[in-house]
Order: sequence, then C-alpha cells, then structure tokens
Amino acid sequence: MLHVVYRSHGGENAKGRPAWYSKHLALLSFLRAVEQCPARGEVVFLNDGPIPRDRLEPMRRHGRVAAITGGSNRASYLAGLRLAVRSEWSDDDVVLFAEDDYLWRPDALTSLSAAAATGRAEYFAPYGVGTHDDVEGRVPQWRRPRAARGEDALPADVVRWVPHESTTSTFAVRVGALRQDHRILVVCCLSGGDFDHTSLLAVQGIPRFRLHDLVSHHPGTSTNPAVRAARAVYLTAFRSAADVVSLRRPSRRRRLAAADPAVCTHMEDGWLAPAPAGQPGYWEDLAAQTRRWAEGRTEGREPLGTR
Repeated sequence: MLHVVYRSHGGENAKGRPAWYSKHLALLSFLRAVEQCPARGEVVFLNDGPIPRDRLEPMRRHGRVAAITGGSNRASYLAGLRLAVRSEWSDDDVVLFAEDDYLWRPDALTSLSAAAATGRAEYFAPYGVGTHDDVEGRVPQWRRPRAARGEDALPADVVRWVPHESTTSTFAVRVGALRQDHRILVVCCLSGGDFDHTSLLAVQGIPRFRLHDLVSHHPGTSTNPAVRAARAVYLTAFRSAADVVSLRRPSRRRRLAAADPAVCTHMEDGWLAPAPAGQPGYWEDLAAQTRRWAEGRTEGREPLGTR
C-alpha cells in the first residue's frame, strides 16, 4: 500500500519558475494522480503555516490535514519523517514524501506502486533519471545507473524504474527501511546544503563529503566572527557524522530506483525533468491538461476530490 506525506507551505520563494507554475497547479496534478492510484493508503497533508483556501479545501476532501509551525524546509522535512516513522503503517508499505512545487503525471503513483511491488529497491525517485547526475564523482562506477537516461528512446507511456544515485526531498521509501534509516536521514539533514542528495547517497553506503568539504564551508549570511566560527564547527561535526553513518555493511546498503522517464517534475527553471521522447513541450502541455481536468471536475459535474 502507498501512503503519502505531502508537505506544503502557503508562501513562495525567489526561485525562477516556468510561466505555467503555481502551487495550486501542483496540488491539482497530485490529486489527479492520487485518484488514479488504486493502491493508495493514507494521504496526509503536512501544512507548515496557513494555506490558501483554494488549496486547503481539496486537501481536506482527499486526506488528513496536519498543521505544523516548522518555519523552514528542514523542519518540515524532519516533521514528515517523524510522522511516517511513528505511524501505524506496515513495514511492508511504501510512503511517498512529496513537496508542493512538483507537477505530477496522472499515472505517477500507479507507476510507483507497481515499481515498489517488484521488491527490487527500498527507495524510489519519481523525479526520475537525468535530473541528478553524479557531477561530483562521489558515486563508485559500479553503483552508477546501468541504464542511459532514455528520454530519447522511451515514449511517455512507457516507464522503467532503473538504478540511480540520488534525488530530491520528493522521494518514496519502504516504511520498514525508513524506520531503520531514520537516524541516518536526520544526521544528513543537519549537514547543511542539499541534504537530500547527501541522504540518498548515505543510505546507499556512499560517503558524500571529502576532507576538503569537512573543513571548507560557505560562510553563511552572518558577518559576526563568532557566529561564523560556531557554524563552521557545527557543519564539520554533522558532515563528519554523515560520512560515518554512510559506512554501512553491504547487507544494509539500500537501492534507489528512479523513473525513466520521470513521472513528475520540479517546477523550477533549469530543473525541469527531461521530457519523454519526441515531446519537448511535455510538461507545459501536462500543466494545461491538468487545468482542463480540474475545470471539468468543478463545472457542474462533480466537486474536485469527491472520489
């Protein structure tokens, strides 16, 4: 069974976005995928702060709304992990952690459920291949994906789930593996920077930080020497800890499978997932299609979220 923790925040940030982006669109696309997934379990909307009514009402019709006051992406992420770890969900179930600025294909959760049923991986990346290549050279050759990106070979309706090295904070994991890995994910989350990348490497047994990374950090925004020194000590400690916890026995190293082509995309300029073969405007077209679907559900036929 597939459970979901959908993390949402009412505000926006300064990231560059495609013209068709909105968090309302992201939610609509996700709800469409939820409705088409027969293996879905509990859906929890973890809302950090106030959420606009046009998003809150569909959430209430689709699942359970849980409000928190986290104040940061890191705090919200850790709250989502705790919720899943402390839940009554079976160890054999899968939980998807979804961020609120992704556009989802209608078949995304169905495809994810089918991939999980094969038992070939513990972690899953719906954002797909071609989005997080090993540019840092930290992944041993034998751990790198065995398949090419495939966006020039696979049509949109054919999705393979292939070995991959990393992904974002939008990922799925078997609940039993999450409970065993919770401490590792927390330590990596506190290591600064793109902690999601660090986390997915660590659970696969791949250290993220080299000696230079342990002692050389971005100075941060403060100009106070004491604050900068404290920050440097903090990062060195947690980055060292992240490398230590990644030194897992081969039997405890996890496997990460990514969708090829992607079944969702981060809606940020420069970070759109590769489009399926022969469809360069795929994501923009999907955005328009999602809006038409939502309009059809609300114009006198059936309220969005009644199924």
